[in-house]
Amino acid sequence: MWLLVQTTFVQNFLVHQAAKTISNDLNTTVRIRHVDFALFNSMLLEGTLVLDRNKDTLLYAGSVNVNITDWFFFKDKIELKYIGLQDAVIHLNRYDSAWNYKFILDYFSSPAPAKQKKNIDLDLNRVEFDNITIVQKDQWRGEDMSAFIKALDLNAREINFNKKLIRISSLDLDRPFFSLYNYPGRRPPRSTPINEEEEVIVNDPLNLRWNPEGWDVEIEKITIDKGLFRSDRQTEREPYATFDGQHIMFGDITGSFTNFHVIKDTIVAKVSLKTRERSGFTVNNLSAQMKWHPEAMEFTNLDLKTPRSHLTNFFAMRYSSFYDMSDFISKVR
Repeated sequence: MWLLVQTTFVQNFLVHQAAKTISNDLNTTVRIRHVDFALFNSMLLEGTLVLDRNKDTLLYAGSVNVNITDWFFFKDKIELKYIGLQDAVIHLNRYDSAWNYKFILDYFSSPAPAKQKKNIDLDLNRVEFDNITIVQKDQWRGEDMSAFIKALDLNAREINFNKKLIRISSLDLDRPFFSLYNYPGRRPPRSTPINEEEEVIVNDPLNLRWNPEGWDVEIEKITIDKGLFRSDRQTEREPYATFDGQHIMFGDITGSFTNFHVIKDTIVAKVSLKTRERSGFTVNNLSAQMKWHPEAMEFTNLDLKTPRSHLTNFFAMRYSSFYDMSDFISKVR
């Protein structure tokens, strides 16, 4: 039996049976084309497909590769030595208040057992992603998000999920893309409209919005090569040829963030970047000490060079919420 379980044929047979059972329970399609396990410390999955209840793709992963501590299920401290993910696509959407993956959360959620679970430390060392796409279509709120990355390479000193601690030596991003598109959603308006001029949102350390779990994050260096950021709001007109606050697109973003820290709801880092906006505005070099929290982006020790200008000292953009960036001219100060 021990020898049979280690053969590729038996492993694939068992996984296909398990996927068939889960498919029946979820009333959808869960399929894995090929698996290869080296008991009990590595796993390779190829051609993983999960459909939602509308038979649309929820998740597809061309290849998932995991290397973990030997005999991990007998240990209190588990080390994920390597995670590799290639050619993956994730589609999230909702037409009303329920997301298309809710049925999976409902399936795997269960009442907490009366017996207290053993506290296990889980560490992560190395991550490699290639050709990863995430598409989130939120018709209820009226906001679509798209993200893509050609390659991601992460080397960690310590990532401990139990301690909520992240210490990373390097994070390299090749051609990352992030896009936001806002439009009128299907969610009914609030019964009591809020006067935006009277609304004051305070960066409250006791009520965190970006980091509610209180993760402690430090990254020595993040490098970005040929990134793109886009933010659009639905308009009846075409984008202006000049800078348009409702149609922002910064391309060819290349540079680095060093001494990157997440402290409660605040991100701080030393920035060195260059980019070009769709209007033709070019940043030859931007270097500064950045402080970014839910109400502002601040740049101290600023050195900003464009083809026709040189700005120094300090610059800040302030807003009630980062979503105000999609209405830049009227809402960002």
